[in-house]
Amino acid sequence: MRFKLLWLKNTFISNKKIAENYFFMTLLLVLNSFFGLLIYPYLIRTLGAELYGVYIFASTVVNYFICFIGFGFDMYGVRLIAENPFSIKKKSNVLSIIFTTKLYLEIVSIILAILVSFVFPILRTYFWVYIVCFANTLLNIFFPTWYFQGVQKMRVVSYIQLIFKLLSLPFIFICIKKPDDILLFAIIMTASSLLGALYAFIHLLVFEKLKISLVPIKHTLVYIKESQYFFYTNFLNMMKIQTINLIIGTRYSMTDLALYDLANRIVSIPLMLITNINSALFPKVVSNFNVPLIKKILRTERIIGILAVLTVVVFGKIAIQILGGETMEGSYWIAVILSFTIFAFLQTSCYIGLILIPNRKDSYVLKDLILSFTTLFTLIVLGMLLSKNILALPLAFSLAALVELLYLRNVSKKILI
Repeated sequence: MRFKLLWLKNTFISNKKIAENYFFMTLLLVLNSFFGLLIYPYLIRTLGAELYGVYIFASTVVNYFICFIGFGFDMYGVRLIAENPFSIKKKSNVLSIIFTTKLYLEIVSIILAILVSFVFPILRTYFWVYIVCFANTLLNIFFPTWYFQGVQKMRVVSYIQLIFKLLSLPFIFICIKKPDDILLFAIIMTASSLLGALYAFIHLLVFEKLKISLVPIKHTLVYIKESQYFFYTNFLNMMKIQTINLIIGTRYSMTDLALYDLANRIVSIPLMLITNINSALFPKVVSNFNVPLIKKILRTERIIGILAVLTVVVFGKIAIQILGGETMEGSYWIAVILSFTIFAFLQTSCYIGLILIPNRKDSYVLKDLILSFTTLFTLIVLGMLLSKNILALPLAFSLAALVELLYLRNVSKKILI
């Protein structure tokens, strides 16, 4: 009995950081999701579905630039920091190189963003909304969430997000009164995020005692080369998610985009509680790969995924009524179809984050994304040819996720034998 108690104590102590990291990473997701859900009913009724859809469309375009500026450095940076958590010199060097590289990519993105505004008429009509949303790309530079994940201090990120999101709430409810306030809403959202990023950057310099400086281009090129698989992975993954928003916004309407966005929010409710399980485990797994533990995690995540799908099916309609009212009921079946991606996501993120990446099988990750991307857009084209119903898009997304799951399961078997 004494031995068992001692074992439990040692297990708790050895996994304390993992538990803490998971808690604060999940808290961060809960915070972001709760914040969005809190203001959603007010915004959809004040701005209207059409103009709210415009904001979603502009944010979707900006997400492409955020991915480009990130260039896969986040996952690569987490790995480097997790391998050297106590070396201030090494951490400062990693941050300086990634910071400098992202600054260069930001300059390129500004030029491209202006050119993109000529492609979509809606962005020219709401040009300043688009520009304000684009300012969020600076978060990728000055708020290195990946660093805090690597040193397992996600509580810092959670505290910063909480404080500045709470500060933005009075401005939203007091200042946003009519559809014409869409630009003001974008300014409030972006300003609160940038202030949080500024504080996070100062925190790195003062409390983490890191020295961040610009480095020669030759050093950035090395990191770009090392991060390219992560970039291709992130870009294709982002394309899978965000391109559907672009298709809906251009082929259907901004109101339909608002319906799809609400469905995504419904699915995010169970997803936010479980999505960071694998990310929290990553620092420990990368330093000590354990096959029996990985198999146990996969079995557990299959059960959790099934329960998540059932949660959306049973409570989805109630959530939509509360958040959007009767005019948004079209979101329900979109949410039900998308819920199957939760089942797939948990396992695919485990295969990628806890099996392939720790074993440096980055090329398989890229191949997986190419397969998934190709499958998704093949299904989207077929769906749009066979039906004009918007449900063809989430159905294609869910089927592609299941194809991706089957591929990763087959590839990972070679490592888990």
